[in-house]
Amino acid sequence: MARGDLLKKLFSSFKHEDKEGFYKIANEIIEDEQKKNHGILADELRMILFNGNSMYKHTLSTIKPSVPKDADKDVSLIEVVYPDKYFADLVLPQEKKEVLESIVREFRNWDILVSNGVFPSRKILFYGPPGCGKTISAHAIACELGIPLLYVRFDAVVSSFLGETASNIRKVFDYAKNDNWVIFFDEFDAIGRSRDDLSEHGEIKRVVNTFLQQLDNFKGRSLIIAATNFERSLDYALWRRFDEILNFELPTSEEKLKLCALSIKRFKGPVQVFEQYLGEMENFSHSDIDKMCQTIMKQCILDGRRIFTKNDVEFAVRKQSAIVAMRKTSY
Repeated sequence: MARGDLLKKLFSSFKHEDKEGFYKIANEIIEDEQKKNHGILADELRMILFNGNSMYKHTLSTIKPSVPKDADKDVSLIEVVYPDKYFADLVLPQEKKEVLESIVREFRNWDILVSNGVFPSRKILFYGPPGCGKTISAHAIACELGIPLLYVRFDAVVSSFLGETASNIRKVFDYAKNDNWVIFFDEFDAIGRSRDDLSEHGEIKRVVNTFLQQLDNFKGRSLIIAATNFERSLDYALWRRFDEILNFELPTSEEKLKLCALSIKRFKGPVQVFEQYLGEMENFSHSDIDKMCQTIMKQCILDGRRIFTKNDVEFAVRKQSAIVAMRKTSY
């Protein structure tokens, strides 16, 4: 618990609308909790206080090592993200939600589990078609835990220079060990491709071996999540390294209707109309439904309306259906 003198100063600065003083004292409280080894609490306080605040980003840069970069392209290998999605924003089968909730519960009780000789689930693999909730689920886990998401940029990690990709992977893990994160490897197949793939050059073996080594030796108090749309291309040895593996699929009809209601909730209108278009939405992913609802909302906003109509829904469904059809023919 924070010291009494700090709490008094915090309340006083709030009363006198001293914003700068308030943030300064709040940061002292966070640092005080960190010194007491209350790492998760400190991270949750940071997330609550500074989520999306530029002042926090400045503070963060002064207490953490510099962001790792690719030596050739001079671009950052990672991006620090402060998610704003919670489990309440997810529309997934109940059994998948329960697994996600279990992962969060285990992480929050890290010390209790370790003191009893077991570790929480720390390495998670998400796989399935594009746009089916893998990324938003990773964001929601980070948000529920109150810790930042360390998004690993595969386009920067993968290098055309011999040995540089493996070096970049080491840089990412070296950076991550200095704090608590949800480390998110999106497009994971870019670095986890099977070493038996005859179409790949010898460099892929070096990359996969490096990743396996870093994964096995990583001791940081973080959660590692990898996501891929091409699970069949992953190296067999990688599958055995993950504590939890979740398959994300296209939403059911019931889930599609829930997604529509959730995505359009800021606007009024005949939500029941969406049910009439389920046939046309058969191949829609979570992302497709979100884009469809974005189209409806943009039409309303541009027309100065807060109420959508059946015509708005029909236009948006058909527009997104055309996009889905083009996408299928391009694969």
